[in-house]
Amino acid sequence: MGHKMRALGVLLLISCSYSYIIESDDPTESILWPTEYHLKGEKTDLSVGLVEPFEIWYSAELNRSRKDVYEGLDKTFYYSETDETTGKVYKVYPEANEDLEYADLCREDKHKGDIVDFLPKIDEYVYSGEEKYNEKVVQVWKFESSDSDGDTNSVLYVYRNDDGVDIPVRNETKRYNEWTKALTTHIIIYYYDFKLPNEDDLDVSNIEACEDKKIKRNTKKHKKNGISSEVSRAFHKYKHQHKKQYKNKEHKMRKAIFEKNWRKVIAHNRKNLSYKLSINQFSDRTEEELKHLTATSPSPHGVGSVDFPHTEEELTTIVADLPENFDMRLDGVISHIKNQGSCGSCWAFSTTAAVEGALARNNGGRNLDLSEQSLIDCAWSYNNGGCDGGFLDGAFKYIVEHGIPSQREYGTYLAEDGHCAVKNMSEVLKVKGFARVPPRSINAMKYALYKYGPVSVAIYAGDSFVQYSSGIFYDIECTDQPRINHGVTVVGYGVRDDTTYWIVKNSWGEDWGQDGYALMSATNDNCNTLTEAYYPVV
Repeated sequence: MGHKMRALGVLLLISCSYSYIIESDDPTESILWPTEYHLKGEKTDLSVGLVEPFEIWYSAELNRSRKDVYEGLDKTFYYSETDETTGKVYKVYPEANEDLEYADLCREDKHKGDIVDFLPKIDEYVYSGEEKYNEKVVQVWKFESSDSDGDTNSVLYVYRNDDGVDIPVRNETKRYNEWTKALTTHIIIYYYDFKLPNEDDLDVSNIEACEDKKIKRNTKKHKKNGISSEVSRAFHKYKHQHKKQYKNKEHKMRKAIFEKNWRKVIAHNRKNLSYKLSINQFSDRTEEELKHLTATSPSPHGVGSVDFPHTEEELTTIVADLPENFDMRLDGVISHIKNQGSCGSCWAFSTTAAVEGALARNNGGRNLDLSEQSLIDCAWSYNNGGCDGGFLDGAFKYIVEHGIPSQREYGTYLAEDGHCAVKNMSEVLKVKGFARVPPRSINAMKYALYKYGPVSVAIYAGDSFVQYSSGIFYDIECTDQPRINHGVTVVGYGVRDDTTYWIVKNSWGEDWGQDGYALMSATNDNCNTLTEAYYPVV
């Protein structure tokens, strides 16, 4: 059907500047795509939190098509010969030289088969009625399938224009795991701004990097989607770097998870935002497997044992005299980066780090290594659940009343729930109390850090935070996220490019982020860093 339709379209195009395939007057019999189009759109992959703007061109008359992503950051041209069996693909993308200066590179590959038509394949879609979408009456077409990889459901919205062809509006696809029935893929593609293609836009020689035969030839075999071999190489390197070993049946699943994260990292970093993402030790794990990383709950009470000492009006005057940048790591009072491992104990690491820093400042800089395991084992009666999560204020209440021993005396961190052994300790360290930082007050946080020491903070840590690598983390989706799920410790603040940020100590090991730390924007209380924060008083 596809070749017959395209052949008919080419014949019609001989007699006029453009035309369309028209086989039936009944709009419910089949979808009739245009043989000439220029569309803009946006692909949202909800399973990885990725939004990819794109622009597409297609011309059956010229045997050419083109796709740009991220407003032309990457461009791909497809050229096919008249026999529709051979052709070329040109990829235009930025490449950095040794001086880290970027220039567009144009690469030419062989391309077999027909030119790429970017509109959905509609052979098995079934008409399902009409709906009103964005004040326009659209046809609804549905597709369902089941195979060894699971179930797939797609819903496609189109409208028929005055020339008798269908224009896509929205296409939503969901895929479910065959065994667990869990949603594994959820993609929504929006199309808009339909018009006819301009021939100049489909001429690769109009791209400066590709003119005058400056095309760099690539002798490697062209792969489907252009990057399958790159994914395999990246996954092989990843397994070696992180010493990953999988069972035979597990390998395919891990590679698929890795590829999603790999694509997300590349797409995000191309946007040149304030922070970068990277592949890390968590990049082959499912969301369920990573739940233990974020196991701090919002407190139902949220009050300290002592009151915060100043009003916001008083803080305005006080903070004016504080330094613009303040980093307690430079004072040598912050303990080394730790790793909570497979235990949901971020709440314990967050509070312990704050107590370590406050005590070290008070005793003249003698660094301490206190026992998170003691909190996991002993703080259950303070609404905490060991490796199943806990509350920051509950941990502080326990330390105020019972104290906390050093790791050396209590014993090695187990990343498991254990028997409480505090009664056998010869020495425990206590704090006088703890206070809550007034919510959403940047000045209050700065004052607490400078006056008292590290602050234990409950934040929302989403997918992007898990893949964080460097820069000032500001996630738009995180701004409107009401949840709290992770405990970290703020150990300072600073200003870069007129943006105030917090220096955040995490408990996921030195391989994560900037040697175990993140710089988190203070703008708009991003990721709820100013929602629930406590500091110890020594």
